Amino acid sequence: WNNIRVDAQTRSLVDTGVFQRLRYVRQLGLAHLVYPGATHSRFEHALGTYHLAGIALALLRDQSLLRGIAEDEPEIIRAAALLHDVGHYPFSHALEEIGIVHHEEVARPLIEDGPIADLLTARFGATGPARIYNLIRGVSDSPLQGLISGSLDLDKIEYLKRDALMCGVPYGQVDVDRLLNSLVVLQDNQGKRSMGVLEKGLSALESLLFAKYQMY
Repeated sequence: WNNIRVDAQTRSLVDTGVFQRLRYVRQLGLAHLVYPGATHSRFEHALGTYHLAGIALALLRDQSLLRGIAEDEPEIIRAAALLHDVGHYPFSHALEEIGIVHHEEVARPLIEDGPIADLLTARFGATGPARIYNLIRGVSDSPLQGLISGSLDLDKIEYLKRDALMCGVPYGQVDVDRLLNSLVVLQDNQGKRSMGVLEKGLSALESLLFAKYQMY
């Protein structure tokens, strides 16, 4: 994604031991034994997801689609994008399948207690850590929940592009620019707002889903 700009708040989160630990957790576990270039870590993936969140929010704001959403919600979303993988440990997806604690549960005390919680509370108030953790778990009532956890979340966009690049395979191709420019905030018959995509972005959405299938 080339240069990624971070503000002072984000830099403080990145500088914590909790986040720096991600430098030493490989994104693809043992895949580097087959694809020698696949030595990338959850650290750069988290920064990339944070970067994509900033782009998506800026596009939504330019279209006036953030009206009626809490003023601090965009910053909450960016913090959640940055911290969404802090609970990962080595081989976590593989180990989760045999019953080891899920990485999202591991993330709870890392986000709701300790230095990260202190930083989030100072910026967003006492409810800040819980709001961010709920986004990561996918149970938030935020209209922007789909950016963090959902069928077209930014996490998927980031890891599919990064994994394909680092493995050196011609799969995982996603039209990121088209997809991000097609994101909208929709309202259903009950008045609930959530993320959606314009009809003109359906081909980009299909490319995301097919890329996931191929990379798996």
